[in-house]
Amino acid sequence: MIRLYGSAMSGNAHKVRMALAFLGLDWHDEVADAATRQSEAFRALNPMAQIPVYVEGDFILRDSQAIVAYLAARHRPGDWDGRTPEERGQIMVWLSHAANEIFNGPALLRAERLFGWSIDRERATAVAERILPVVDAHLENRDWLVGDRLTIADIAASPYLALAPDGGIDLDAWPRLRDWTRRIAALPGFPSMPGWPAAPLAA
Repeated sequence: MIRLYGSAMSGNAHKVRMALAFLGLDWHDEVADAATRQSEAFRALNPMAQIPVYVEGDFILRDSQAIVAYLAARHRPGDWDGRTPEERGQIMVWLSHAANEIFNGPALLRAERLFGWSIDRERATAVAERILPVVDAHLENRDWLVGDRLTIADIAASPYLALAPDGGIDLDAWPRLRDWTRRIAALPGFPSMPGWPAAPLAA
């Protein structure tokens, strides 16, 4: 049985839930709150004391981008992680954006509002203002970030963008980005999370 250590509110853990759900795999959510993450047992799984952590038998993997890349390579090679060298390179760009600009902008603004994190709000706002128009412009005349289908680029980049309103960002200002997150939430099997419910695609 796959075990996924995370929390209901974690966008990073949700990336992995999305991948598992879209793959039709069974898994068990292991709640790892702040206290749990500082325990010796959890640090044996992830010395960085962060979520998510993926455990399947003796195999342990940390970092949401790494986990979704592993799941793609194991269960949906080519389709999810790129059919050509060009697609694979483009997908890596979006995994990098997910870990850098999207996290350091929209995700941090959300964490400050919801969880009381102490952040450099001016810097996080500037980062968000830099990445949001890039994503919105990229989605002009396309449904997905790379190619003609869902890939791990979409899975990795979408949660903290869909949850950006929790950080005070109005997605109506970025309609292509907003509609892309709705498109993902309308996919069969999409797992809801607080702030990003599964919903039918708007006409």
